[in-house]
Amino acid sequence: MNKILVGLPVAAVAVFAFASRVSAASNVIYSSMPTGRKTIPITRRVTNIGGKINAGFSFSLVEREGNPAPVRGLQTSTSVNVVEGSPDQTGVWKSNNSLYLGNMSFSKVGDYAFVLTEASTSDEENFPRDTNEYEIYFRVTNKLDENNNPTGDLNIELMDYLWSKKADGKVGLGDAIFESSGNYTHISLENRVTGDAADTDKYFKYEIGFDGAIAGSVLTVSGQDEEIDYNGETITTVSEYIIGDNMLVVYLKHGQMVTIGERLTRGVTVNELPQGVSYSITKLDDDGYTTSIDNQAVSTVTKTVAKNDSENFATHNTTVVGNNKESTVNTGAFVSVWPFATIVAVCLGGAFVMRKVTKNI
Repeated sequence: MNKILVGLPVAAVAVFAFASRVSAASNVIYSSMPTGRKTIPITRRVTNIGGKINAGFSFSLVEREGNPAPVRGLQTSTSVNVVEGSPDQTGVWKSNNSLYLGNMSFSKVGDYAFVLTEASTSDEENFPRDTNEYEIYFRVTNKLDENNNPTGDLNIELMDYLWSKKADGKVGLGDAIFESSGNYTHISLENRVTGDAADTDKYFKYEIGFDGAIAGSVLTVSGQDEEIDYNGETITTVSEYIIGDNMLVVYLKHGQMVTIGERLTRGVTVNELPQGVSYSITKLDDDGYTTSIDNQAVSTVTKTVAKNDSENFATHNTTVVGNNKESTVNTGAFVSVWPFATIVAVCLGGAFVMRKVTKNI
């Protein structure tokens, strides 16, 4: 469990005296938070994403059971809402927020424990919830006079935040950081050419469209030849595609595969396509080839981007297009023999008639 400790006796501790008030009915002293720091900083990070992010994250702060007394004015929740945020070059996005504690007040001395958690994310598939918990402690003590006698007022001791990492057990000073690896992924399109009349050096043209992705997101396109000859026209293929800019057009010959939405930056591979995005692939050539997509006799298909694991990737995120062309049946011999056979038959019939007529005379 990660811990943010507030109120332990270390060098960073600052002691704040609080203005106190006495409840006439119960004679209970309540002290408000100090005039200094009144917030718990919260950082939310998402790693391994190359595309824009549109999501929300909510956090919850609750009292541990067994505190000396109930706490007044506790802010129990906060959220981080993101509208089209962008990650850095290494595929990391982060945002900072805080929980306000200025309205909290305590009525009894002792150690108070609270638990800070991430309550939810608006897109669990792409941005899983971080299940780590942070424990936050406040130490409430009596204020003492010059003779170390309680004055009836209360003090709260504060210190810097203390965190611990579950993975390696290290402990250090820092803020509450919630983090998860984004489940963005990529798609691929493979072109296969078969048949004894097929041209394996021919480029086939495909159109790819996306629905549900954030407009303006940039997708890396890799696997094509940089410059090709398509029907006598020299074409420079694209290496990037911006969603919303018409349709993505790619050119592939036999055995080539284009990958869309995956890039390598500074030695880190990041994915750019979120799950749930719909995409379509259409073959544009009318070239006498018989086309199939994923073994179905179609020239267009629509799919949905799925989680990046082996089963889903093979089914939803990889598309194989087959283009087949066979030789036609040779009917030239039949056509050339038929007139000759007809002439022979006519000649034989004529000879028979002539012989018959001669005999009768």
